[in-house]
Amino acid sequence: DRAFEGIIGQSSNMKNIFSIIEKVATTDTSVLISGESGVGKELVAKALHDRSLRGKKSFIPINCAAIPENLIESELFGYRDGAFTGARNKGARGKILQADGGTLFLDEIGDMPLQLQCRLLRVLAEGEVLPLGAETPIPVNLHIICATHQNLPELVREGRFREDLYYRLNAAVFMLPPLRECTDIGQVIDKVLRDESAAMGREGQELDSEVRR
Repeated sequence: DRAFEGIIGQSSNMKNIFSIIEKVATTDTSVLISGESGVGKELVAKALHDRSLRGKKSFIPINCAAIPENLIESELFGYRDGAFTGARNKGARGKILQADGGTLFLDEIGDMPLQLQCRLLRVLAEGEVLPLGAETPIPVNLHIICATHQNLPELVREGRFREDLYYRLNAAVFMLPPLRECTDIGQVIDKVLRDESAAMGREGQELDSEVRR
């Protein structure tokens, strides 16, 4: 199935996730995907997008933990010409505007600085974005999907994540199980082996039984 391409698993947990994807994807409900690194959070986000009415529009991912704090604001919100030293002559559209009409996937949302959390909340509440150096907000229509490996309720209690933003983002929550708890890990192993073998032009490779164990 195109929308579930790359997501492997027939365990009860994964079947439940597929079922929820089908129910949530046709809405613009904000989704929070929680799970350890490597469990496939972006794959689930992409499946939600592909299944949605926005499926033919842009899917724009941004990793909030991978961009330096002093750059993430301009990456997200964009900027006008001359907004800051080193800005491009014609400015730049941020990820939010790039996702207009489609889906914005905010990976590792728990690492977003508090100041930007406030600005993101305004985008969600007002449906508009104000690029750096601009005076007039720009209307924007997008679906927000977030992911994190952190405990957001704990971050809220510690004052490191805005409570009002948290409740706007978690209308639907996906808890992805760690690989060590997958009852169908064999399917995952087979899929990875096939993909890696094909990438190296060495199809038909098999694992020794002891290696597989």
